[in-house]
Amino acid sequence: MVDARLIDAKSTFSSLSHLLDSRILRALADLGFARPTLVQARAIPIALENRDILARARTGSGKTAAYCIPVLQKILSAKAVNLSAVDSTYRVTRALILVPTRELAEQVHSCLRSLLAYCDKEVAISNIASGAASHVQRYVRPPLGIRCVLIHFDSAVLADKPDIVIATPSRVLGLLQSKILALSSLESLVIDEADLILSYGHDEDVRQIFGGGYLPTIYQSFLMSATMTDDVETLKGLALRNPAILKLEEGDEDAPLLTQYFVRCSEVDKFLLTYVILKLRLIQGKCILFVNDVDRCYRLKLFLEQFSIKSCVLNSELPLNSRYHTVQEFNKGVYDYIIATDEGSGKDSDDEQEDEEGLRDSLLL
Repeated sequence: MVDARLIDAKSTFSSLSHLLDSRILRALADLGFARPTLVQARAIPIALENRDILARARTGSGKTAAYCIPVLQKILSAKAVNLSAVDSTYRVTRALILVPTRELAEQVHSCLRSLLAYCDKEVAISNIASGAASHVQRYVRPPLGIRCVLIHFDSAVLADKPDIVIATPSRVLGLLQSKILALSSLESLVIDEADLILSYGHDEDVRQIFGGGYLPTIYQSFLMSATMTDDVETLKGLALRNPAILKLEEGDEDAPLLTQYFVRCSEVDKFLLTYVILKLRLIQGKCILFVNDVDRCYRLKLFLEQFSIKSCVLNSELPLNSRYHTVQEFNKGVYDYIIATDEGSGKDSDDEQEDEEGLRDSLLL
């Protein structure tokens, strides 16, 4: 085990110039990221030594960039040193990022696009987790003598062999089984939010991906998690080989502070207590309010609106685009309060409904 506190943290990203491509450093500067967070400073140098990593750091600590940066650097280095654009192995899928939900897939995709601002023509990324771009089919007018043609957009998206694929395990397994996706040239495998990915119903899918002969013998793995649970230990056994284990403790510098409150009261007083806490601003800054079900989600929103307290809702019944827009609005500060259901979303339970709508209406084609 590697004790994260014994690894020297870099003061600025520019001090990583001997490790990182100048184009990545320029993109980081444009994003206003002058100093790496603790998990970034400790994970990036180890990752670029090609070691497997298990990193535990709290939500908001910068774990996404901690693996995106070395994954991109490895791809750029491979293409710059060993390959030309006409080489048959110049464009192969070198990295797979598994996430528990499609919303997180959108966030990872956005992060990667930002980091590729100055080299986006060299590295191709495909987010196949989104229902808007995946499993969408359409009949087109066939050539003479052919009854019909069915275009599968997953196949079209992956035909160019994107360097990085982002998806949920269920999406990946289906594409591997149908031979639309090939991972024989994989160099990096990331499991983000490892503490959630099995509990969100992807257990069997993950096991089949690792046990189905789809992966090469040698590749680098990243497990990123906010907590160390039994599920993370299970994934550790499946995915990692002699990993560097970075446990960023509660008192570590740069770890964002998250305050949790617990108040015991009767059922009839819950809405009133919520109103008092928010109206008197006893909680400063943004706030997520979890409720048990979708119905209560909207009841609380309507209740707060009566007192001019603006909020947005997030639940599994909303379509993907609405859920992603809600998260973006919350992150931008349009709303200070988000009301979310704590029910599990399973394996993107609304995938089939959205895909059927795409078939019927040729949505986004």
